Amino acid sequence: MLRSLMFATSLAAVAAGPALAETKLRVASGFPPKSAVGQSMDTYSETLNEASGGDLAAKTFNLSLLSLGETSAGLRDGIADVGYLISAYFPAEYPHYNLISELSMISSGPEGATNQGLAYSAAVAEYTLNNCPKCVEEFAAQNQVFTGSAASTRYGLLCTEQTDTVADLKGKRLRVAGSQWARWATAVGGAPVSLKINEVYEGLSQGVIDCVIISAPELINFSLVDVVKSINMFAPGGVYAGSAVANVNRDTWNALSADQRTAMMKGASSLAADVAWRYVEDEKSALATAAEKGIHISEPNAELTAATKEFVTKDAVTIAEFYKDKYGIENSAQIIEEFRPIVDKWFDLTANVSSKAELETLFWDEIYSKVDVNTYAQ
Repeated sequence: MLRSLMFATSLAAVAAGPALAETKLRVASGFPPKSAVGQSMDTYSETLNEASGGDLAAKTFNLSLLSLGETSAGLRDGIADVGYLISAYFPAEYPHYNLISELSMISSGPEGATNQGLAYSAAVAEYTLNNCPKCVEEFAAQNQVFTGSAASTRYGLLCTEQTDTVADLKGKRLRVAGSQWARWATAVGGAPVSLKINEVYEGLSQGVIDCVIISAPELINFSLVDVVKSINMFAPGGVYAGSAVANVNRDTWNALSADQRTAMMKGASSLAADVAWRYVEDEKSALATAAEKGIHISEPNAELTAATKEFVTKDAVTIAEFYKDKYGIENSAQIIEEFRPIVDKWFDLTANVSSKAELETLFWDEIYSKVDVNTYAQ
């Protein structure tokens, strides 16, 4: 609270003089500066300053002020004013938000669609901001205000052997990054394995695992292109969607004027688009590198596609029951049904987006600009 009062006092003081542009919000990112998220944080700072006419500026601390595991409590306590929150790290604190994040396999779009991350980034933001008061309340309970979300590109199979069909997957040891992918691995006859991401390279090279279920950019980020022999980006699908990209300390938010809050929403919109689009560009680059190296890249397989769709239909029921039993979300099934058409809508809206600027405009016009900053999160 002291930190927040100091911020509010500082904001009021500089509002009267030329030192205003020196006022900085402390922004925490638990990612390296050169990572996609780290670079996107620079875009956030630039947009925030421009949108506020210099009233607000941001000093970003990448991989220094707060780790990913510290971000929730750090935002709550005012150690940072803004933070990139990975909600899955805190299942008990954000169950409603994690519910919609875990649903990322419910719609993979049309067969062969590559815009899963763009669609899901937007769908989660729209639903949270407009249709999920319980999500907003969960963030408020942690002294935070949600302002935006982003998702990775589609999750596929990066393997040491060809995995084009259901038969290819039988008995394969698949490293998974979430419970939904673990359940899918079991459903298609594989064996889910839990392994830290920085141990995946060694796991693949030494035969501890046969595949990793992850997005294509990690081929480059973790040098997996040197050990992967086959890539199937058409199964299992889904994205990593539990990223609240610019959560704001609630006391900081309440100290801002309406115009400054609008600037914060503009910054979040820009950040969400920047992160999502960087993943898209990184996927293209990673798959091109893989092709140059002669790595086998699969085409959609009808049997595997059908098996995955059958799993997803059943798994939506599993997810609903889990969140009802574990976290007392009695209307979990209703939430899923409310969320589906929003995801489908955003597959259509993002299908032909061809640039980051176009994506940012779409996000702003359709979602973020419509938030009533005078009443939101109050």
